[in-house]
Order: sequence, then C-alpha cells, then structure tokens
Amino acid sequence: MSLVTTSDSEKIIVIGSGFGGAICAARLAEAGHSVTVLERGPWRDTVPVRSMGIKRRVAFPRGRKLFTEALRNLGGNRFPGGGVRLNKKGLFEVFYGDGSHIACSSSVGGGSHVYSASHVRPLVDHYWEGHNPAISDAVMSPHYDAVLERMASVTPTADLGIPNTSAARFRDSEHLEAAPPPPDPRLGYLLPKDPNKPGKVTGADGIERCEVDYSANDDGFLGSPGGGKTTLDFAYLAPAMKAGLEVKDMCEVTAIVRQYYGDRRYRVEYTDHHNNSKCLLEADHVVLAAGTLNTLRLLFHCRDTLGTLAGMPQLGKRYGTNGDHLGFWDYNEQGLNQTLGLPTTGGVKLKGDENAPMLGGGGFPSVDSYPLPKRLRERIKRAAFIAGLGEDNMNGVVTMRRGKLRIEYPHGTSSIFARTRAAFHEIEKRTGKKIYAPRTPITVHPTGGACLGSSVDNGVVDANGQIFDNPGLYVSDASALPRSPGGPPAITIGAWAEHIASQFGKH
Repeated sequence: MSLVTTSDSEKIIVIGSGFGGAICAARLAEAGHSVTVLERGPWRDTVPVRSMGIKRRVAFPRGRKLFTEALRNLGGNRFPGGGVRLNKKGLFEVFYGDGSHIACSSSVGGGSHVYSASHVRPLVDHYWEGHNPAISDAVMSPHYDAVLERMASVTPTADLGIPNTSAARFRDSEHLEAAPPPPDPRLGYLLPKDPNKPGKVTGADGIERCEVDYSANDDGFLGSPGGGKTTLDFAYLAPAMKAGLEVKDMCEVTAIVRQYYGDRRYRVEYTDHHNNSKCLLEADHVVLAAGTLNTLRLLFHCRDTLGTLAGMPQLGKRYGTNGDHLGFWDYNEQGLNQTLGLPTTGGVKLKGDENAPMLGGGGFPSVDSYPLPKRLRERIKRAAFIAGLGEDNMNGVVTMRRGKLRIEYPHGTSSIFARTRAAFHEIEKRTGKKIYAPRTPITVHPTGGACLGSSVDNGVVDANGQIFDNPGLYVSDASALPRSPGGPPAITIGAWAEHIASQFGKH
C-alpha cells in the first residue's frame, strides 16, 4: 500500500465533520497538512464549544423549537423535487425510501451529537477480511485503538454506579434479562465522580465539560448541551484547529468538479449559508465524508446530473442499514422513570433466549423540554425506545433519476428484521407491554453504496479510501464500509477515517 504524497502548498478539502470527516481532517491537520473542512450544519451551542471561543452557535432544539428547528430536510423517493428544506440550521434530515427510511443529522461534529456513544468494534467475525488484499483486521486494529483513546472511552462497570441499567432494571423480571455485553464495550461519556453532584470539568486543553447528570437525561439523541457526551467538535476538531485546521460551518457543497486542465485536480463549489454566497475551493485531494445519504447524493449528482465526475460503475450498489429497526416501547409501569441514567441502558433479551437479536435502547432524552402537557411528558418518561440491529444483506440499491435520489431496499430478504420483529412480538406477548414499530424499518446507520473493493469491478474505493477512477477523491464515511458491523458503527467509521489519514503520512 503506497503513501499519498502532497505538495507543500497544497490544501486538502474534507466535506463533512462526522466520524468520517472530523477524524480524518484532524489527523491530517495534526500531521502538518493544510486542511479545510466544509460542513453544511452549524456549530452547536454547548459548554465545550463555548469554551473553544466559537462565536456563531446554534442551540439544540428544545421547547417549541422542537417544532421549528428539529428538522432540516424532508425527502424521499416520492417527494416532489426529491425533498424540501425546512430549516438550514435544523438538526435532522429524514429520507423516505422504498423499504428503508433514514434519519441523519447536521452539525459540526455530525452524528456524534445524536449518537448513543456506544463504542464497540464490529460484532461480525473477520469484518475487514476479504474485501481488498491490503486491508485486514490486523491492519485496522490500531486505528480502533486510536479512536478509543482520543474519545477517552470508558468501560462500563458496576462500581461506576450508573443507574437504571438493563441489569438492574430486569434483575427480578419474570420474562426479560440483560443481554450479555459485546466484547470490550466502551462508553463515550464524562461520568460523574459523585453521581449526586455532577460538576464542570476543565481539561488540560482548556475545554470545559459538564459531567453527565443522571437525573436530567439531557445527553441523548437531541444533543448534549453540557458536553457530558463525548462529541467530535471538541474531541478531534478543537485540538486540530490549534494545529491549523480550518472549519467552515454552514457551508453546503453543491458540486465536485474534476479538472483535467489547470493547477488542481478538483474544484469544490459550495454555498455559504451565513451570507447565501456561492464559493469555491480547489485542491488535488478531496475527502468526501458527508454521511452515507449525502455522500451518495453528491456523487450521483456530480456524475449523472452535472457530468463533473465520471466512472464509478459500482456506485449505489450494496446499500445497507446495519439491520436497524426502531420502536417505541410503551412500558407504562407506574412509578417507573426510564429517563434516569444514561440515554442507552444496555441490551435486553427474552429470558433464556440464547439466539436473540441484539436489542438495546433507553429512556427518551430531554423529556422535560418537550412542548407537551405534563401528563403526557410523564407518560413518555415511563416509556422507552427500543432498537434492534445486526448484520443485514446490504443488497439495497441507490440511484438518481431525473435529479432525484432514490433508495430501494428489500428489507424482507435480510433475516435480521424478521428476527427483530419476532422478538418485539414475543416481548409484547410475555410482558403485556406494547412495542410500536413501523412496517418499514428506520435506520440511523445507513451504510454502503460507495464500498471498499479490490477493483473498479467490485467496489468504489480502494485500500486508501480513494475512488478507483477518480484519483485524489476519497470516501471516509460509512458509505465506504464493505459490510454491516452488526453493532453501533461509530468507531468503525472512525477507524476507517484514521486509516485514510494515515496514508498521507507526515507533511
């Protein structure tokens, strides 16, 4: 595997700042490269970001703003024009495909603001083997270690005193029990030294964070205003910015143009939403990390609509969802408050079922901020979200027709969904507690479509993350993953991004 070389004056452009973008950009900047990140979302108004000195910040949606600022975009196969933008500073984008609906987020720091902060390696055996001769589990293992170290991930143990875990919640249950944890589970939270008195901590780098408040449950999928959850904006971007990384927020890329003549191989065109101006940057190396949905949308748009990229015959193939199947578990047990503790309380399974699919979940976050009557908020506190996930067949297809992105995903051909639905049904039957899950699965972990392969005939990117027939253009997010990890994919994406950055070497 050869190292990528760059010239002294050359800038690297990274599109997106989630696990694929922030980690790759930070490692490149810290290695001495000149790097600019273009992120369509805003900096979020959190304690750590304020301590970084960022002036322009947008709060997470709370109160009535849940109605006006939670959603950025709504789109899908059947939406006129492909979709509608509701709020350019919104937190989520929702896309309705055939057989798969997607929810993804938009912020500096990407999905780290809304993820469960569960850091686990792939749960399928030999995950990286057999896709490209230069990539293996052994090659990738140090990159996982690097992500876990940088994220300061902690191993959950009983002596940490985390309340309301599955082990405690179902200890005396007749029907349910805690599922065995995956190998080497980690959590990306700043846990309180004294659970009764969570405080503010200032790190050696000057970043301020508030320890997790177990009674508030304000560190979940609606963001972590106090910084109790470890997010990429301060874990990776903050130190890299001191090393020269430039982060341009509210800058939405509209085109990637391959230039066959001129000083630089690529021109990246974008809209700066701060002032609605059209801008461009040029570079020989562009790293695409906009998240699976938007990376595929950009590649298709540039190739099929604008004609500014070419090739990529495998683009859009092998799309998957990591087996995600989300539901609302209306437990409704009097005196129960499922919002206590961490946003995710650990795995659960039917007692004695050794072949159960992976089920996790926890109480809904930030419930006291919902613009709902108190009685309804208290009812929600007695409920929980439940999520099944596992390896799917990744046999979906993403295309673009007449400028509209389309997703066709035959979820019925992946056994993981039938297994999860059967488990939901049996839990309902044994406990008498209803689980409401949509017929079409909703995924927060879309994968594939620009997969790692050994050649242009079976993949989109090579062992360096570089698109085979577009030299200098890389994909570092989940769209490049060659199979479903089977568990939370955050650090697998991060390890891939670390690997790509390492191929550039020191500058």
